[in-house]
Amino acid sequence: MANLVTWLFGIAAQEPGEYRKLRRMRSRIYRVVAPLEAEIIRSPEPIPFGDLDRGAFTPARPGTSWGHTHDCAWLRLTGSIPERMLGDPATVVMLGIRGEALVHDAGGQVIDSVSTVFLQGDLPHAGARYRPLHHVEAGEHGAVELYADVSYNGFLLYAIGRGVYHGANVATRDDEAFALYYDYLTLLVLARATDDTALEAELRGALRTAFDRFSAGDLRGARIALQPALAARSESDFVYSAIGHGHLDMAWLWPLRETHRKAARTYIRALNTIEEHDGYLYGTSQPQQLLWMKQEQPALFARVKEAVAAGRIELQGSFWVETDTNLAGGEALIRQSLVGRRFLKEEFGLADDDLRLCWLPDTFGYSGNLPQIISKSGMQWFQTIKLAWNKVTVFPHRSFVWKGIDGSSVLVHMPPEGDYNSRGAADGLLRGLAQYPEKAINTALLVYGSGDGGGGPNEVHLELTGREHDLRGLPRVEYRTAGDFFRGLEQKVDDLPHTHTGELYLETHQGTYTTQAAIKKHDRLAGRRMHEAEALAAIVGDDSTVVLEPHWRALLLNNFHDILPGSSIARVNREAVEAYEHIEAAADTYIAALIERLPGVPQGEPDAAPPSAINLTSFARHEFTKVNGRWYRADVEPYAAAPLTPLSATEPPDAPDAAGGTPLSFAPAFSFTERTLSNGILTLHFAADGSIDSCLDAAGVEHSARGLNRLTLHRDPYQWPFDAWDIGQKYTARTPQTLSPSHVDTTIDGPTIIRSQTYSWKRGRVEQRIVLEAGSELVRFETRVDWHEKHRMLRADFWPAHYGPVAKCEIQFGHIERATTELDAPSTAQFEVCAHKWLATSNPNGGFALLNDGKYGHRAKSGLISLNLLRSPTFPDKTADRGSHTFTYAFRPFAPDALTDVVRDAYRLNNPLLTAPDVSFGSVAWVDHPGIVVETLKPAENGRGVIVRLYESLGEPVTAALRTTLTFARASETDLIERTVAPADLDRLAFTPFEIKTILLES
Repeated sequence: MANLVTWLFGIAAQEPGEYRKLRRMRSRIYRVVAPLEAEIIRSPEPIPFGDLDRGAFTPARPGTSWGHTHDCAWLRLTGSIPERMLGDPATVVMLGIRGEALVHDAGGQVIDSVSTVFLQGDLPHAGARYRPLHHVEAGEHGAVELYADVSYNGFLLYAIGRGVYHGANVATRDDEAFALYYDYLTLLVLARATDDTALEAELRGALRTAFDRFSAGDLRGARIALQPALAARSESDFVYSAIGHGHLDMAWLWPLRETHRKAARTYIRALNTIEEHDGYLYGTSQPQQLLWMKQEQPALFARVKEAVAAGRIELQGSFWVETDTNLAGGEALIRQSLVGRRFLKEEFGLADDDLRLCWLPDTFGYSGNLPQIISKSGMQWFQTIKLAWNKVTVFPHRSFVWKGIDGSSVLVHMPPEGDYNSRGAADGLLRGLAQYPEKAINTALLVYGSGDGGGGPNEVHLELTGREHDLRGLPRVEYRTAGDFFRGLEQKVDDLPHTHTGELYLETHQGTYTTQAAIKKHDRLAGRRMHEAEALAAIVGDDSTVVLEPHWRALLLNNFHDILPGSSIARVNREAVEAYEHIEAAADTYIAALIERLPGVPQGEPDAAPPSAINLTSFARHEFTKVNGRWYRADVEPYAAAPLTPLSATEPPDAPDAAGGTPLSFAPAFSFTERTLSNGILTLHFAADGSIDSCLDAAGVEHSARGLNRLTLHRDPYQWPFDAWDIGQKYTARTPQTLSPSHVDTTIDGPTIIRSQTYSWKRGRVEQRIVLEAGSELVRFETRVDWHEKHRMLRADFWPAHYGPVAKCEIQFGHIERATTELDAPSTAQFEVCAHKWLATSNPNGGFALLNDGKYGHRAKSGLISLNLLRSPTFPDKTADRGSHTFTYAFRPFAPDALTDVVRDAYRLNNPLLTAPDVSFGSVAWVDHPGIVVETLKPAENGRGVIVRLYESLGEPVTAALRTTLTFARASETDLIERTVAPADLDRLAFTPFEIKTILLES
């Protein structure tokens, strides 16, 4: 507990005596000359400046609260600066609040921002509860009129406390006292952090002398006592490249609407600091926030553009937002770069060489295919700190080369302090040096400034780093862009001893693979809708970019690393689902319009023609589908459409169908008893608890070892402080509750045989349809859950007969192998892993695959494959996942060399056929190798052709031919952002394992 207190409250708890001295010193800095009068308008939601009712303001006195977390208000501050103080640089206007404010002049121009948001370990500010305002211009006779748009967003992680107005005044600043305060604070932190005992003794002696002189009223003498220590130069060859940054989560413990305001507050602070501090550099990383500034704060945006052009603001990274990379779809990750880079190039005139950095400091782990995705999107450098959060092992490197599953590599740097919100103080600099395995290269990145909720470097950061450029006892510190740092690191790549291959797995936050199931399902669904819309647009020759660009931006925003993972407050989660539903509705409308332009059935009357199936996947589809209550058979090639063949529902088996349908010749293969279900290919036997205790194929091979689809309810206790994020690693030590069905029923519906099982308990209900389809090895579990649990976790457990030492887990554009054993710390740490549409394991005798249409969390250890269906954490959303859910998962056996069957069925489960009347056209794009997937068909971004994106799915080098009926003049291979690389020979496309290829068919 003592360690927590000192970590949380920093120097105030670590050295209370020194903290009291600092408080005495800062009491001498500002002298109040005259108070300002305050009036207030409160509101639950923000009011634009132009909509303010000036007559609605009411008086406010110090101590006035404007409300609880997320409540808003406007403060109007009026008064005057005495004439004798006008023009005096020591004159300041001070504003004291508990919360954040964007400050405007009387005409509505943004002039400054204020934040007293407390971050753990913050060093004490010279203004205490007050902050000096910049760019305050007095009117006639010194009149002051200011408007502060204020907000309160909780304390640390919690929605506690109230926004409070402490006061506002005109004051004078004693520059000598101000400088002494930060001289003292800089050396105090160094004295506490250094392991050089002689230096510590010297520094503490100087500090004592300085305070004695201060106490005697000799401020100048106090500063002189500290000057030798401050003037002593660094003896280190190590150099930190320091870049100011204000990490701003797009939404988290506050709603999206507040992030718009936080962004404005952060940018105005950065711009004011640039004006006042020569050499200061600031970095910003999410173009979405810049778009908001362009739309909502055009004057501020114009200043940002000027600062970028002057080299004072660095645009870091190319992604639209700092996205999640575990859960986000592969195409969405590509669009992060495509959309982000386009905005940065169009608005700021950046060149490709300015956009080489991928900046994802806070994402919860990094996909094994991310090196390929970012390197083929124009980025060669990658920055994060997140692996410093590992709970089980210490990630052994901070500067290294990262190689993805396809062999692509990028240069990685993790700032060794392990923080993207560095205070820039001596303790952090020395801690980073101590835990930097590659410190022999004598360089590292320092990302400093208040963050998570934005803000960026404030007075404390700037005063300390300004004194640390060349200070004895510390590495040297220089203001430098992250891009220049990586260019220097690139020159030292031969000195880096380590190459890491595969994913960067974060050994914490595994609960984010499951929390907020509705968001994850909608993300999968919205991604499919966008795919279908773009494919149809490419087929009919429509330019979808203008129509879909705003919806792509909305989807990419929701892929932010606290939205898609489900680690935000209830309002964020609710608004995310609403946004996804809007994307889906807009895509559906566009899809319907595009379908009307597709070629029709060439013969017969339209009204008499049967419906058609549209297949927008890479796989030929031979399956059954139900349209308007009637069953049909679909036989449709990749990216093609064909009429559906109706099935007879009235004729006996094998009898001709007078209506022209296919006879129900599959019916004799169906059979069932009280405990069994069979389609002639698989025969399932059910245990009393509803699980499948036997799964025999037609050859008599058993595929169940200890049961399949056993529904279990686990305790999932509160994980402090990150409940929605984390699952207790030892949850398996407790025996879960096994659910048993209270009702069982079996029916035959056309080409399907269904066993329905209902499970009920006090706080939940599961209705499940176990479906076998004629001719298929796939067992589907169509599931509806009414879920009202608290700190419980619902899982579906599978103990297959064929199990191997690794599980193959689908990720974006490929799969990754993870150990199913727990023989060492890293494999034990991966007690829960992320997989997309499927996870499979096998031995020489056979394989078993688990598929899903919107789930990600899996446990694959010691003979078990467990799918995490639902969680019920209580922080930060007390209602997380409570309510109704529908989803489908499935399993299928497969031969050890037939992973293509798994890949195909996963696409089939996730991409149902579209149906429409009177549509028929041959395959638009297909390949002649089953391991190559045509993932994306879309209009080219430049409007002059069609993009076909393919990837190798099995992890094998292959050569394949791409066939297309699209008309084109030239075929070129491009990178993922559609820059031409080389001519493409469609007859011989050579793929390395898991390679993504993008082909431009130029019109």
